[in-house]
Parts: sequence; C-alpha cells; structure tokens
Amino acid sequence: MTESQSPTGFKKILAAFSSEVVLGTLVALLSVLTAAAAWQGSLADSKEADFNVEGQKQLTEANSMYLESNQFVIYDYSMYDGWYINTGKDEEIAQYYYDSFSESLQASMDREEGPFDNEYYDEMYADAEGLYDEALTYFDEAQIAGDRADQMQFVVLIFAVSLALAAYGSLLGSEKATRAVFAIGSIAGLVFGIISFIGAF
Repeated sequence: MTESQSPTGFKKILAAFSSEVVLGTLVALLSVLTAAAAWQGSLADSKEADFNVEGQKQLTEANSMYLESNQFVIYDYSMYDGWYINTGKDEEIAQYYYDSFSESLQASMDREEGPFDNEYYDEMYADAEGLYDEALTYFDEAQIAGDRADQMQFVVLIFAVSLALAAYGSLLGSEKATRAVFAIGSIAGLVFGIISFIGAF
C-alpha cells in the first residue's frame, strides 16, 4: 500500500511545481527581477564611468601640481645657491635670496636635517600627493562599480534563463513530466539568482 502511495505523492509534488499558478508566478517574478537586475547593472556601469572620469580628472590635476611643485623646488634650489654664495660676502644680497625662499625652505633651514629634508619635500608635494590619492580613490570606486556591473550581468543571465525555463514549461501540457522539470529548474535559478543579486552588494 505504501509503495503504491509513494509514486502518487511524488506525482502530486510534481503537479504542484508544474501548476499554472506556480509557473505564472515564476514568469511574473522573474520578469520583474530580470528588469531590476538589468537596471542595477546599468546604474553600476554609469557609476563606473563617472568614477573613472573623475579619477582621470584628479590624476591630470595631480600631474599638473607635481610639475608646478617641481618648478618651485628648482626655484628654491636656485635661491639657496644665491644665498649660500653671498653669505659672508654681501649680506644684503644674501638676505634678498633668503627672503625669496619658499616658506617650506625657510622652515627647513631651522631644522637639524635641513635644508631640503624629507619634511620640506612632503610640504612641497602635499597638494599633488593629495590629488593623486583622490584619483586612486576614484579608480578604486570605479573598480568596485565595474565588478558590481559584471555581477549584475551574470544575475540577468541567470534570471533570463530561469524565465525562459518557466515560460517554456508553461507552454507544455500539464501531463508532461518535463513541465515540472522546467519549473524546478526555474525555481533553482530564481534562488541562485537572488543569492547572487544580494551578494553583489
């Protein structure tokens, strides 16, 4: 008696999975989720582009600031040479050169490691370094957004295949065993797609 009921129970389970309600719900739900994943992917693509543009902008500014800082450093070296040569010979000219020092060089003259110590270079290149760090931050954000966009494309693929399984299964006759197979495959894809969707965030 038990052996005869077991297949019947299994058939009931298959019938439940392949019912019009289940397949219709799958088609509707997967359609919405596919659109939502595609939209999130589009947003991530847009963010990636924006972050890359901003990163390139900051990198260009950083390079410009490096060149400008180099010019100031070269100028400081020139003024320092003039000060050094005239110190003890013509104090008025030496003072003129000293007054032409940048604030960073004047400060480094009073330090034991100076002039032109590490602190001096840190000060002279601080703005350029700051912009460079900002550029790297934008590029990192762009990479994160790009990875999310790629993940969303994968999620769209999963949902699209699951939707196709549900739609094709609904076209088969209710007596077809493959109808339940398509439904179960669609449900498995739905669960995997949702997990992947959540994992992208």
